[in-house]
Amino acid sequence: MTYEDSELAFSQVVPISMPAPKPRDIGLTEVRTAARSLEDVRGYVETLGPYLDSVKWTAGTQRLLTRGRVREINQYLHSHAIEVSSGGLIESVMPFGVEAVRRFIDESSDLGFDIIEISSAGVAISVDDKCRIVKAVLDAGLKPKPEVTAWAPGDRGAVSVDKAVHEAESVLAAGAWKVMIEEDGIFSTANSGNASDTWNRDLVWRLAARIPQQSLFWEASSVEIALWLINAFGPDVNLFSGDEHLGYIASFRAGAFVTHTAAMRPDASRGRVESTA
Repeated sequence: MTYEDSELAFSQVVPISMPAPKPRDIGLTEVRTAARSLEDVRGYVETLGPYLDSVKWTAGTQRLLTRGRVREINQYLHSHAIEVSSGGLIESVMPFGVEAVRRFIDESSDLGFDIIEISSAGVAISVDDKCRIVKAVLDAGLKPKPEVTAWAPGDRGAVSVDKAVHEAESVLAAGAWKVMIEEDGIFSTANSGNASDTWNRDLVWRLAARIPQQSLFWEASSVEIALWLINAFGPDVNLFSGDEHLGYIASFRAGAFVTHTAAMRPDASRGRVESTA
């Protein structure tokens, strides 16, 4: 499937800013999905697939399906140039030690996962150990994406900018592909999406001042958070959200609906959006 700019609805009235062709390294969109039928996944892939870069299996739901079914869904996503993330399942594996983590990485590769998220929101792990897992993922030929929080597990009331910055810099130095910034402690409590007047904007800006934008992946559990991040950093910010928000994020990035965002990319209003179907 290829979307030519001239074929898009209303393109002769107001052009939109087209994303870079896949594979992209900035302006990435990842969405979470639970264990669903292939038909459900097709619902958004075959309409908005060109605007989607990766899909994350959430809450360990890949464990509920057979290996064959997991491979089938992952292969379908690959056929649309969409990568697949393991989600936070590694948190259930890490307490069992190094060998369990190695087997998890190996099976993830065998099942067609491209990205290994190294989560630590619920399990305490040292920065050094997280860096060791980053290197193990790289050795397996996969993309390590450590999750960084602004607090320690079990102590969500104590938010530390220095903790988040130190951890992000350390895992990137170890070779992390991207860093996932957990929204808890910044925009929400337990991913509930707090009122905007309670957001920790200072932490966001201090992280952004220290870490290159292309290396950061921001979690945005609501449309309001996603729009704020796009307005704050421009359409090339990397975002992770629910699959129900994919259309909103694509629209905000493209300038298809009125926001406070503009893109000054070369030939931004001309081109095409591609997928491989």
